[in-house]
Amino acid sequence: MTIPLRPVLFICLALIAGAPQAETIGGPAVRALLFYQPDSSQGRDLFAFYLPGLFGRYGSRLEVCGVDTSTPAGTGLYRTAATTRGLPPLDSGTPAVLVGGQTLVGLQAIAEGLGDRFEDLASDPRSARWPELRGLGPLLQQGIEAVAARVAKEGVVVTEPGSGSGKGPAPAIGDTIANALAVVVLATMALALLLGLARTRRGSQLPGTGRAAVLGSILLVGLGISVYMGYTSLADTGLVCGPIGSCADVQGSRYAKLFGIPMGVLGVAGYLAIFVTWLVARRRSPQGGGWHWLPWAIALAGLLFSMRLTFLEPFVIGKTCSWCLGSAISMTLTFWLLCGYAAAGRDAATLGRRARG
Repeated sequence: MTIPLRPVLFICLALIAGAPQAETIGGPAVRALLFYQPDSSQGRDLFAFYLPGLFGRYGSRLEVCGVDTSTPAGTGLYRTAATTRGLPPLDSGTPAVLVGGQTLVGLQAIAEGLGDRFEDLASDPRSARWPELRGLGPLLQQGIEAVAARVAKEGVVVTEPGSGSGKGPAPAIGDTIANALAVVVLATMALALLLGLARTRRGSQLPGTGRAAVLGSILLVGLGISVYMGYTSLADTGLVCGPIGSCADVQGSRYAKLFGIPMGVLGVAGYLAIFVTWLVARRRSPQGGGWHWLPWAIALAGLLFSMRLTFLEPFVIGKTCSWCLGSAISMTLTFWLLCGYAAAGRDAATLGRRARG
């Protein structure tokens, strides 16, 4: 009996076209390509806290390939992906994940995308395939094994409170130094607040032109810091933090915004308000006092606000932002110098009353 070849060929082609890709049969529902810098603070937290929780929750349904962007191959692949997927600058240290048709940048976005929205990803067939990037193939297996090994080594084992078990990475020396520095700055701010209030009560001489130049320079420094922090927050790019501190972690915390407004933006508004009212006060109240109480009051509010943030960093967030400390120091010096302008009017008023008496 002769078998008709054309129908058989059509059936075979239909079966091949309708069959799932080989890499998705019985494999993970979500494959995520992770770009990270191994020594960054966000990279450490990612492997210590975020990924262990995701793997514990979804098991073999989630597969992560890590690409170390500090290596030449990782740098090249990152730049290839950045041209089409909107990745942040390579030197920001911010981890990024490519999964399906989505790009997740930063710890919060990764936690939400691979955590809360995991089932949405799993329902998308694209999520079961690795992103199409030239040069990714040779890095896949090594990257998957590297992620698994680091999570096994550094991942925190969540246990019941008081059980005394569990493990986690020791705090980085940079975070320890930054937190200790934050405590010192906080104590200095509290001392400046008390001495400044006492200074305004007993009066003082009007600061000279040298003090005015110093105050203007400090205000510009504080404004510059706030502009940088506000820009990176609005642009969703990582802060360049330096050898100590974890600026990105602080900026990504829920305390980094007030009523949805980034702290950097609030800082810009505060420093501008102080600077403008101080210039007006110098013209309206050249002998001190009078209008000088207005920039002093704004600086007092800024100091109290900065003290709250400086307290939260080491004692609540557990990480400290060096840029935040710079702004806090600028606000403290601003308040102290404005105390002299506000107190000078008290002496002038006292002398005036004595002359009239």
